[in-house]
Amino acid sequence: MIEFSVGILGCGYIAGKIAETLNELEGFRVAAVAAREESRAKEFAEKYNVPKAYGSYEELIKDDEVELVYVATVNTNHALWAKNCIDAGKPVLVEKPFSYNAVTATQVIQYARDKKVFIGEAMWTRFVPLMDRLREILKKGTIGPVRYVTTSMGYNLRDRERLIRPEMAGGALLDLGVYAIQMVALAMGGMPQSMASSMVGVSTGVDGMETIQMTFPRGEGATAVVSMMNKLDNRTVIYGVEGRIEIEGTNDPTALSVFDRDGELIGEYLPPDNQINGYEYQFLAAREAIITGKPEMEQMKHIETAQMLSFMDALRSTWNLRFPLPGEPKPGEKDPNAPRPVRGPGGPGGPMAPGQPDAPDHKNA
Repeated sequence: MIEFSVGILGCGYIAGKIAETLNELEGFRVAAVAAREESRAKEFAEKYNVPKAYGSYEELIKDDEVELVYVATVNTNHALWAKNCIDAGKPVLVEKPFSYNAVTATQVIQYARDKKVFIGEAMWTRFVPLMDRLREILKKGTIGPVRYVTTSMGYNLRDRERLIRPEMAGGALLDLGVYAIQMVALAMGGMPQSMASSMVGVSTGVDGMETIQMTFPRGEGATAVVSMMNKLDNRTVIYGVEGRIEIEGTNDPTALSVFDRDGELIGEYLPPDNQINGYEYQFLAAREAIITGKPEMEQMKHIETAQMLSFMDALRSTWNLRFPLPGEPKPGEKDPNAPRPVRGPGGPGGPMAPGQPDAPDHKNA
């Protein structure tokens, strides 16, 4: 079998999980890894049996053997290295969050579409079979029309330097909240029409925890609780007119249970017995898209990436929380890139980024 060759940018926790996954996934292999220090890349390569180790990201991107680059660096330069991959004509899968704001994300997405190079966000939970099952149940109408969603996402990550530094796009929202928000969007079939929130910050200038209330065009609602200060139950409940769906593991779905309107269990689903760890499915989807010439993956479309980042931008704007990074308004300055209501998946009214395209701590790279 001809193996699909993947190059990994970064040597942190998530990069290790990806290497472990690909080493077990039939039809794939890790061809190369890169870090900013060659010694770290070599140590990683030895640990995960990777044949090539580079001391710069540029060297890996130039490697003709690499067919897909996985960007597993810090949030602040996801978009930068994705663009460098596009310049080299390399398909690229970007660790979530795709970038730290909608402006930088939509610029890179549009650039990839203009250059006709595949790019996707590695929102891995969107690709696992349990989420396919969720889509089927919702489409079938087993619990009737969805009316409300509650979701939580939290871990004690207060000692992680990357997460408490605004210059590294830290905070609970981008690293943890994105899981909760995408789960709500999946359940509702689109983004909220409006929102209200409360946030507790930490002394370094990032968000430590937040509660987000969301409303949707047809009157549906959702509540998300997010924290990097303490562990939460990390579960999602989807309430319909005729029942509810409970999902254990907002960021790592391990069980899905369906109840009728009387609270009786009518369906229970677990991950497949042959599932490695869940990360494998995004690579299968990326390979299929690349081979068939598609610019994106069906499970996580470009517009969804842009909408979620735009929504998080809007949240941070209400908190007056901005990063000292390109594309961000300066403190006290009106945000020229504030999200505006547009028509998107699920109906009108969801926030969307300007420049809309046509169609746990783990980032220490």
